Amino acid sequence: MHVRRALALTLAVPVLLAGCSEDPEPEPNIPETTSSSPTPTPTESETPEAESPEDFIRRWQATGDEMQRTGESADYLDISPNCAACKSLAENVDDIYGDGGRIEFAGAKVVNLEESGSKPPTYDVGLRLPETRIYRKSSGQPETLPPGKMTIRVTLKETPGGWTVTHYGVL
Repeated sequence: MHVRRALALTLAVPVLLAGCSEDPEPEPNIPETTSSSPTPTPTESETPEAESPEDFIRRWQATGDEMQRTGESADYLDISPNCAACKSLAENVDDIYGDGGRIEFAGAKVVNLEESGSKPPTYDVGLRLPETRIYRKSSGQPETLPPGKMTIRVTLKETPGGWTVTHYGVL
């Protein structure tokens, strides 16, 4: 949209300045009109489609995986501000990275996602987990967690901006 405005302004300025000239007005060269109408294009003011609870849970899970890989917990906490279990996980990750450690984690794969309750919106999420290595600077040796499967129950709250996680627990 900004490009169109800039282009329109670029084309309009010479036309406006030409109108101030003392020279006689040239004959306009108007091309023939065609019968096709322009295709409407989306504008910036259109509201994006609302994120479904299932898509939000997938994004929340991916954000949690990214937090574990990078040690950056702000985005994860932003989408789960009132979730005690989420804060606890973020604190554990912050402690590992803050002490000079790291986590080698390829990320969980959501293999199943089913609604288990509607008030509040609650979902059971089946995950496949890869082998994970946690390196704590103090110990020097990695703690290796084997690959496996896990099911978590995630409770959501709808907000004006979409969704937040209010609780999760391992089943």
